[in-house]
Amino acid sequence: MNIFKKPLVSVVLASYNHVRFIRQAVESVLNQTILDLELLVIDDGSTDGTPEVVEKISDKRLKLVKLTPNRKFHPRNIGIKISRGKYIAFQNSDDIWLPNKLERQINWMEKNKQATVCFTRLEMIDEKGKAIKHSWAHKNLAGENKNNDAWLRLLFTSGINFGIASSVVKRNKINKIGGFCENMVQMADYDLWVRLAGLGQLYIINEPLIKMRIIKGVNFSSPRKEVILRSAMENVDILNRYTQWPVNQYLSLIFPEIMPRNNKSISIQYAALAKFAWSLNTPQHSLFADQLIARLLDNSKISKEILEYFGADLKNEYIKKRGKLEIINHE
Repeated sequence: MNIFKKPLVSVVLASYNHVRFIRQAVESVLNQTILDLELLVIDDGSTDGTPEVVEKISDKRLKLVKLTPNRKFHPRNIGIKISRGKYIAFQNSDDIWLPNKLERQINWMEKNKQATVCFTRLEMIDEKGKAIKHSWAHKNLAGENKNNDAWLRLLFTSGINFGIASSVVKRNKINKIGGFCENMVQMADYDLWVRLAGLGQLYIINEPLIKMRIIKGVNFSSPRKEVILRSAMENVDILNRYTQWPVNQYLSLIFPEIMPRNNKSISIQYAALAKFAWSLNTPQHSLFADQLIARLLDNSKISKEILEYFGADLKNEYIKKRGKLEIINHE
């Protein structure tokens, strides 16, 4: 491989203590029908021999980066920074790609210039590689393809599992939004999809081209109590993305029935969004709405504007709901 030629695809594989599965995950990337790729394995301080397994795999397209100590850096952002491909794909250190995964996705993205991310369907497997038909990960699998306004609405109202290891992203798009949020450890990929949806089309190839491994009591994303708490708190930050660029410019398209038709004030749109979030009646939506209304009321000019539009009942509702706000229970 010419080291000076930029590959078509950069694959970023973040690894941590997956010595049992890392070889199969790496080889499923190197055995892709698309040969024009680089594989960047970013090991986040493994202590079980994971990087040593990778070092024994001989392929000029493979590069291992050892980080230490664990969690000092964001492995995927490190991978993005040193990658060179036109497209960036993400693999997990315990998942398996089917050989034609990248070829199917790159062919589609090359024909669809408005795309930002292309996913595939997922097949769940256990630690022995046996198919799993029912698991926590099946619960919120993304449904049929839809336009981005509908995706963004669904991302606001409900949890969706796209599967990060199924994704291929355009480099220029992910660079534009700055990569993964560094302070998120649970829902950084979900946050990324929301922001990327503000830049272009999300699409799912309707074939299970990745095998996602579910390991009982081990997967970081499995629904343990601390995971549920972290997810809920990070979800509040993700909901706030709807008040930030690039998503906030599309609020009237995402939520047409709740946005004022004859008033383009962004502050009034935000207040309407908060009222809608209250109606969803979940702890994270309620906390998001509380924080948003509090920010709006804290600015005297904005406070006057939204209270003139919605009336004093908005402030009374805020005070009442704050008194009943459910702080996420992690007992």
